[in-house]
Amino acid sequence: MAAIDLTKLDQQIRELLESAEDPLVFQRKFHSILEFYHRYSHRKQKDAMPISFMRHYELPGKVLPYIQGQLRPFAHTDPENTLKIVQQLWQDDYFEARDTAASLLGQIPVDYKEQVLGLIFQWINMPLDRAVVESVFTKTNKTILEKAPQEWKNLIEKLLHGKGIQEKRMGLNALARLIPTSPSDELPEIFSWVRTFLIDPDQTLDANLRYVVAALTYRSSNETAYLLREVLADSSDLYVGRRFRQYLEFFDEPAQKRLLDAIKRQVILPE
Repeated sequence: MAAIDLTKLDQQIRELLESAEDPLVFQRKFHSILEFYHRYSHRKQKDAMPISFMRHYELPGKVLPYIQGQLRPFAHTDPENTLKIVQQLWQDDYFEARDTAASLLGQIPVDYKEQVLGLIFQWINMPLDRAVVESVFTKTNKTILEKAPQEWKNLIEKLLHGKGIQEKRMGLNALARLIPTSPSDELPEIFSWVRTFLIDPDQTLDANLRYVVAALTYRSSNETAYLLREVLADSSDLYVGRRFRQYLEFFDEPAQKRLLDAIKRQVILPE
């Protein structure tokens, strides 16, 4: 971490933790640290994608991960105050504050899983910046995935069966991330969840569904291809076939041919 004085940064983090019992003061000190390392003269590349469309700092790349790493022991040993800080930081309008809230939440002991899952469910029902969505699905669930993976799977199922589009969208996002590490014996249940979305002519969630199908294909190409052909046999909706054409690129050439043949054989009923 060139040009960063770790001794200085460690001292700043210790002073930050001295305010752990007062979330508002903690929040102010947190911003003071980030302002100290903000690169005011940093010039962005013209076409560079910002890390977030929320307000954010221009920090040296390793500063925020280092701070979050140094805060982990506190989350392990003082979950009650950590939860208060998490909720305070989440109200912040800076990306780094929300990202740190997500990081801290993911380090809270599994004994607090109900509070953790409740906050995650609350957060993902809000409109979120794309970078914050990534933080939620990669950081908030660290302990849950390690210590209580079924609880995370249950949350995904709850989202997929939710009434609102936002819940379903977030459920698909979470599922796409879960599939690569799911045991093989859990795939049939996942296929049954996904089938509902595959056969639905509504296009609202197509972009999210595409990531799920890509993950399933990488995980089990043959079973995914079979599922798609089965759905085509059961569907008389023209759009379902059109949707599946977008998935052809995920398969090898023989599987593409079989799926394309199934699309062509699909029986379309007149409207």
